[in-house]
Amino acid sequence: MKLILLLVTFFLSCQAACIDKCECPKFSELNTYGVDYKEDVGCALSATCSTIGERMYIGSGWDTTEIQTKSDANLEMLVFRIYSPDTGDMMTNFGIICENGAWYATKYPLGISYLDENDERKENVGTPEEFNGRKSLLETVVCM
Repeated sequence: MKLILLLVTFFLSCQAACIDKCECPKFSELNTYGVDYKEDVGCALSATCSTIGERMYIGSGWDTTEIQTKSDANLEMLVFRIYSPDTGDMMTNFGIICENGAWYATKYPLGISYLDENDERKENVGTPEEFNGRKSLLETVVCM
């Protein structure tokens, strides 16, 4: 009986220790601007814009996403943007997850935006249905 209690205690303590650890870098170590965040246990956190009414977006690279590079994209500008339609929690709006030691966006509320080969901005290309579930590495997290 003592052995069973000892084993149960051991497994519960291991389980609790695993929950507290996050394999991703602290959110504060990302390239952020105008973002308030509160880190919690493990990889749980909330992130919002510092100023209400500011537009939030995430920058990711064509080489660090599962989204196919657009044929008219300016490849010298390796970054595209993912905008959110409103304020709120970025983790929910963009479906931010921690995987293999890196932060990824998995939701695209307004599609993506990028510069074409003529340096003209293409806004809100694609639909959430087209892109949701595909991972894009977080390179910048901005509220402006």
